[in-house]
Amino acid sequence: MAKKSITKSSIQKGYQDYLLEEGKKPETVRVLCKYLKISDEEFYKHFGSLKNIETTIWEDYYTRTLKVINNDPDFEEMDGREKHLSFLYTMLEIVKPDRSYILYKLEGKKPHELPTELNQTQKLITQSDIDWAKTFEFLPEKAKSVSHSAYKKFLWSHSIATLLFWVKDDSGAAEDTDVFIEKSTRTAFDIGEMPALDSLIDLSKFFLQKMGFAKATA
Repeated sequence: MAKKSITKSSIQKGYQDYLLEEGKKPETVRVLCKYLKISDEEFYKHFGSLKNIETTIWEDYYTRTLKVINNDPDFEEMDGREKHLSFLYTMLEIVKPDRSYILYKLEGKKPHELPTELNQTQKLITQSDIDWAKTFEFLPEKAKSVSHSAYKKFLWSHSIATLLFWVKDDSGAAEDTDVFIEKSTRTAFDIGEMPALDSLIDLSKFFLQKMGFAKATA
């Protein structure tokens, strides 16, 4: 029987399995390799360290998302808001098979407590050609590029907020997450526009309802 091929993704999956089964990270590369029944040499063909595994896991979620949406023939015809919605929904489909791992890493976490490896994905997003990031036309010319870069960071933060909401969502088929995505994306793209206040009020009502502070219909 031919020996099963050792790939980057198989090591990532094995690392996730170890984390979930043992409830902790492997202490050394040797411990992980023994668990995966592979040699240290096979590990180092794909990764330089254990820390590098988790960094690539999170980076891959984003790069795979960008690849999928950019290969969609209809994507270029979408406006900025539609493109961001497509990005968020695609991202959730990408991470859905790894929900147990995502829960382990993010459940109960606040934005300032994010894993270091997840924060590192901000650079990946801000340096990508995200043409749906807004440019505020009312700003002076020199400030437009700065605002565009800042808005990319904002969209990255919005993707993290979506993940944090998703891990808490116990509604059927993550229906509340869908509502959050729609309302928060509308608010994000209304910034600097006349409808912004209405969008903020609508989003606030939704949060209050889900947190049990209000019975208003979102």
